[in-house]
Amino acid sequence: MMRRALMTMRRAILIAILTLMPAAAARSAPYSDFFSEANPQHFSLTMFASTFAGQYKYVASHEGFELEQTLTPYIGLVGRVSGYQIYEGDGWDTPLRGESRPRNFGVLLAGLDFQPIQGTSLKVLSGGDVGDSDRARIEGDFSSWLWLHSRHPFNFAFTGDHFYNNDLSGGTVDVRTILTSSRDATWLIGGGGQLWDGGNTPHLMKEFGPDLGIVLRRLKTNLDVQAGYGNQGVYGTVAISHHFGWDEE
Repeated sequence: MMRRALMTMRRAILIAILTLMPAAAARSAPYSDFFSEANPQHFSLTMFASTFAGQYKYVASHEGFELEQTLTPYIGLVGRVSGYQIYEGDGWDTPLRGESRPRNFGVLLAGLDFQPIQGTSLKVLSGGDVGDSDRARIEGDFSSWLWLHSRHPFNFAFTGDHFYNNDLSGGTVDVRTILTSSRDATWLIGGGGQLWDGGNTPHLMKEFGPDLGIVLRRLKTNLDVQAGYGNQGVYGTVAISHHFGWDEE
């Protein structure tokens, strides 16, 4: 009787060990599927537009669209097409030196989107301009959400560009938190701004201010506004984007 009970216990322990081994192996190698094909695959289209106006004669707008296709659970392929209109002056995101006439150019970029953990994305893009600007550029876009499961998670984001047309480097930085959220809308509040240097700028230029955003969840539309002060004097910017997504089995 005792021998049979011991054999039954041994068999139960062996089954438990064999059952837990795959789970333990998965925990020890969390990125073992880094180069595996994503399942399901996801394809997205994001349309965007923004405008910027500074007190000291920098007025510009740009619009375009971005396509992304997942390749693996952690990597996506990105392509972006946008058009820029610079109506007056110089700023943090222009590859052209100041001229009195309006300038127009297009931007073609492609690269990879790395998503190593939930809520974090790093896009590394390169390409070039066409039109009044016709040289190469490189760009990096980073965004990460912290404390995702709290009532007020934080988002830290920045972009960085280098324009080979005028050797200017510029970018944005933004820190925001979710103020309130419902089934229809999410409100975000925070602060950020722009920095740029190189080219014919005399020193590091900067401007910062508070910003407010709303995500219309059902419409998949984002609206962001920011106002502040810096080397361009008082400035304001408005941006809107609309997102489409499709899953592929």
